[in-house]
Formats: sequence, structure tokens, C-alpha cells
Amino acid sequence: MTQQIQDKLIYENQEFYLNRELIEEYFREFPEKRPEFTVSCTALWRGYIAEFEVKNNELYINKFDVLADIDFNLKALRDEIFPENKFEWYSGLIRIDDFRGEFDRELEDGIFEYLEIIKGNFKQKRTFNYLELQEFKKAQFEYFLISEEIEIICDFWRRNNENGIIKKEVINKIVFENMMEYTREVYV
Repeated sequence: MTQQIQDKLIYENQEFYLNRELIEEYFREFPEKRPEFTVSCTALWRGYIAEFEVKNNELYINKFDVLADIDFNLKALRDEIFPENKFEWYSGLIRIDDFRGEFDRELEDGIFEYLEIIKGNFKQKRTFNYLELQEFKKAQFEYFLISEEIEIICDFWRRNNENGIIKKEVINKIVFENMMEYTREVYV
């Protein structure tokens, strides 16, 4: 599998490459806003590259460029699709630590750093060691199970597990392991 070109986040004058696409969730909710792509690239299946920045305690979209041709020329569409520039739609945790690697593995000797964003506003930077992160995820998972957010995830799994092949225990394990990505609201 070809590694995808990653979106970028600037925080405190440092650049971080993201292992998740923050805008994809936006396009799932507003599919009519997703630009049409006539060119595809194995290193950029989503068809765009985004650059975000946290400044003045707000999350901004600095760049949103789409693949324009097979020579990998890009076309800037930020002003057209995100004219306000502030990404008010986004809430959740964005991982920025150096231990992420390609797949955001949680190494036992790692230090894990997350930016907490609420409706495009930077709330705080959270730093955990491995054990603290596991405790945070457990507490977050407990609240998540009784939140309204769980319905979104359950609906996704119902649509993609019509035959009931994947058991509820397996789904719960997957949700727990990906808690930091699924969470839109931080409960603890």
C-alpha cells in the first residue's frame, strides 16, 4: 500500500504531519461541498492536501489544494470551499507527538500529545505517558458509551455489518482502541 501524502498542522511554529484527515469527516457530513476530482494518484486517494494552523487559540485552514492534473499540479480551493478560514466545524483531539509513527501506535515508553479543539477553538494541549493515556481512554470510553456520539458510531457499524459477522464485543474493542479518533467531545 502506498503511503498517503499527509495533511499538515502548524502549532507553536512547528509543523506536524497528521495521520488522519480532519476534513474527511466534514465531507461525509456535507458531501455536496466535496470537490470533484478528475485525476487520481496512488499517494493521494482523497485528492487534496490540507494545511491547518492553531493560532490565536483557533483552528484555521491555511491551505486546501486539490490535485489538478497528472503532473501533480495543485489547485487552491480554500477560499472557495472554506471562505471563513476558521475550521469551526471541527471538534476533537489531534495527536501531534513524535511517537506517532505511520499508524499512531501507542508505545509503552511514549509521551503522547493531543490538542483539544472544540468547534474550531483550541482548548488545551494534553500530554500523557502510556499509562495515563490508557486511563484517559478508559474514562473517555465510559462516558462515550452513554453519550449521543455513540449513535453515530453504532450507525456506521450497523450499515457496515448488516450480516452481524462482527460481534458487539469486537466492535467495542475497535471503538476503545480508536477512542481518541472517534471522540468529538472530551468528557474527562
